[in-house]
Amino acid sequence: MMINNVFSIPVHEKTEVVIDQIINFKHFCPECVIVLHISRGFDFEHSFHSRKEFLSILKTFDNVFVNPTSLDTQWAEIIQTHVSNFKYISTVTDFNYFILSASNELFVRRMPDDFTKNYDVGNDDKVFLELTNWAWYEHFKADIYLLRILEYFNATLNDVRKSQIEGSFYRREIFADIVRVIDHFYNFDRISKERRIICPREEIYYSTIAHLLNKNLRNAGKLITFAAWDRPDMLPTMEDINEVIAGKKNDACSIKRVMRDFNDLMRFHIGSTIGKYRQQSVDAVRSRCLKKFLNLFNLTSGKRRFFIGHKQHEDFIKHYFKIKPYENYMSFTENDDVIFLDDVLKSMYNNSDALFVICTPMYPMALNTLQRAGFREDVNFIDGWFLLEN
Repeated sequence: MMINNVFSIPVHEKTEVVIDQIINFKHFCPECVIVLHISRGFDFEHSFHSRKEFLSILKTFDNVFVNPTSLDTQWAEIIQTHVSNFKYISTVTDFNYFILSASNELFVRRMPDDFTKNYDVGNDDKVFLELTNWAWYEHFKADIYLLRILEYFNATLNDVRKSQIEGSFYRREIFADIVRVIDHFYNFDRISKERRIICPREEIYYSTIAHLLNKNLRNAGKLITFAAWDRPDMLPTMEDINEVIAGKKNDACSIKRVMRDFNDLMRFHIGSTIGKYRQQSVDAVRSRCLKKFLNLFNLTSGKRRFFIGHKQHEDFIKHYFKIKPYENYMSFTENDDVIFLDDVLKSMYNNSDALFVICTPMYPMALNTLQRAGFREDVNFIDGWFLLEN
């Protein structure tokens, strides 16, 4: 069966976040194929799952493939991961389009079936020589690998094109040619030990080589992903998300960046309110979450514990957790899915050895409120609702 769209995603941390992203992509693009590149340095230590557990969960998803090659990855050095993903997935399935994605993006509306249809590529196609204020402008002007590519095509810097990577796409045959050129002039395995400047070559090489191969390519002139580059933290606002949902961001369907935190407020909102798949994500990581939270709960029994939940659940929660008479149960009200913790916060102080057990399905919202109030990394937070549902 011919697949239309393959999403290539390099991942390097938080197994639970990768699982949530897969569920998000599958919810909004149910017919797609996903190929993951798991970085050689993937941070399993700070993830919910071990590598074995992670791979076992990934096998439960249809049309999700794991590239058997694991390369070292870091910022601005991911060009080889998409190349490797393309080579691998080309041996596994037939497809029409290769779409470049990031591990910190999520869909907020369904991608139209014809988004890529009738186009050869979809990228920004910005003229490099007009980007004089770009931090890497001078470096690329002297990049020996890029200059060799230009010489091969009898081209000049006038032909160099830049594009956002996330949400750009290429017809399979075109990306195959791009890969061959990159392998010849920038073979990562061959030059990885060279002393070289690390820079975002993926933002230049793919789009430039496509342009050099055929200057008459049918370019969609749009990207699947909206990225909030104009903000210091690069975090999209709810207004941005609503405009993407309405198709008012140049037809974009996904957003970047979404923090790689399973309980990030924006990730929670997209999963619970927009896509309504949050429960599927929770179920997928439930067993490991339970183990994590139970272990933390048991290991921190000596800490000062604060239990936070709805007033109507107070008796049940006190009995379930065997709350001692001197321990605090602080209740809050919930109205239209908005949590108000003002009264709770008034009775608390920033105790570095505190343990907060938050007993509500709106855990990410409560957590966000507490963190904004000044409770940070030195304080433990437990999703008590997870434990209650066990």
